[in-house]
Amino acid sequence: MSVQKSFTDFLEHSFSQKEVSLAVAKDEVELKELVKNLEVSGFRQATDTSGLFKRIANPSSKVFFVAKESLSKDIYDFILQYPTGQVEIYDKVNLKSQLAIPIYDGVSIVLLITKEALRKSRELGFQILRQVGITYQS
Repeated sequence: MSVQKSFTDFLEHSFSQKEVSLAVAKDEVELKELVKNLEVSGFRQATDTSGLFKRIANPSSKVFFVAKESLSKDIYDFILQYPTGQVEIYDKVNLKSQLAIPIYDGVSIVLLITKEALRKSRELGFQILRQVGITYQS
């Protein structure tokens, strides 16, 4: 099975999950390929927790986030809270907490990360693999 076909299958199963889905790329080159596949599939990239926050309450949202060097505490907190049925983030622009109730039906949230960034995140104490739902790795 080709990488693209198996990634497409992964995306199809990522909808309506009550956890954030995870795609692990072996390197930056593969990460860029996965981003391209997500964009072709109609996913929109969120660049921070506020972007994720805005989309989780909209039906049929397809969103992804790319963890660069390692995972930030904000994104890790989002991953932890998403399955609970409510997500609270601190809005650094408006300097106040915001609360959102996720709509799971038809929504897909995918976290993209390289193996190296995943390793660095584990060193920081973020147990990502224990907190996410379905996981893709080529």
